[in-house]
Amino acid sequence: MRSSAVHRANKATSAQLEACISTSRELNGTRLHFAVKTSSELSDVESERIWNIFESNMQLFYTTSSFGWDPRSKKEEMFHPHARLVLCERRDDTPSGSESIPSESRIVAYTIFRFEREAKQDVVYCYELQVTEESRGLGVGKLLMGSLFDIGSRWRMKNVMLTVFKANDAASAFYKSLGFDLDPSSPGYVEGDWQDEELDCDYVILSKSIP
Repeated sequence: MRSSAVHRANKATSAQLEACISTSRELNGTRLHFAVKTSSELSDVESERIWNIFESNMQLFYTTSSFGWDPRSKKEEMFHPHARLVLCERRDDTPSGSESIPSESRIVAYTIFRFEREAKQDVVYCYELQVTEESRGLGVGKLLMGSLFDIGSRWRMKNVMLTVFKANDAASAFYKSLGFDLDPSSPGYVEGDWQDEELDCDYVILSKSIP
């Protein structure tokens, strides 16, 4: 059944979505700027940077999973026409006499999401949350996830959902710390059991209600 809320949300402009979030933050002396874009609004440099971060963080997980490493299909998913991105860029002050941060290096984290209908509920589905290694520990990931809840609340979504590899212990611990739990749609769902070793599946589906 088609959802009117999802239909409306998918027609929202990047500016309308960006109005739902805080676009400027400072963490441990690092100035950050957040922007919302559709895949079609990305420059070639931005798309390449986004892919390079993903490849650096996730290639090993995919190579050793049942999905396998398939850059072509993954790029189609990440840059799908319905995909929206919240980009996090560094805006550090540049010391006098030094070179500025190259534009292609300013993106240090991002999340990719879509508005979808899952299990009869309108959801923000988080397809990716990626942070560069040097920017971890600042709280950027938490801010990006918070932006999904802010956007979802404004556009009347019910949950934020995502998929995570069982082997990605750091990601699992992060999402658990934010209050995510195993979704009933997860393969072999058993309430409270995130790591069912008897199930021949290397990922779980998590969700959290939007207040």
